[in-house]
Amino acid sequence: MAAQVLTGTTSFTYTNNTGENVRLIVYYLETSSSGNPSVTFNGSGMGSVSIPKSSRIGKYVAAHNDQGSYGNNHANEGGYNTRFAFPCEFVMANGDSFSSSGVVKYNVLVIPEGG
Repeated sequence: MAAQVLTGTTSFTYTNNTGENVRLIVYYLETSSSGNPSVTFNGSGMGSVSIPKSSRIGKYVAAHNDQGSYGNNHANEGGYNTRFAFPCEFVMANGDSFSSSGVVKYNVLVIPEGG
């Protein structure tokens, strides 16, 4: 099976049904400015990862946090005091899944073990 590109502008679900392990590389993922954005890894042992609102992450994403005006509630907008970690490259066994909530844009590359 050839590599597959997952891209879109809403939350997503991907289930590995290739019959082999796959490597996923998150090139871009952007979360909503409201709600409680998260990504869930089912079967991989990583569980659910909460991501701050208005985050932009990815393998080759440069970031700048300028603490601009977000209304009266800076602490909830992913400011300087927000700490989180997210794997931008990981592997999944056959049958594992990867899903999101509160994601508004994404670009993920899926590479099967067999090439």
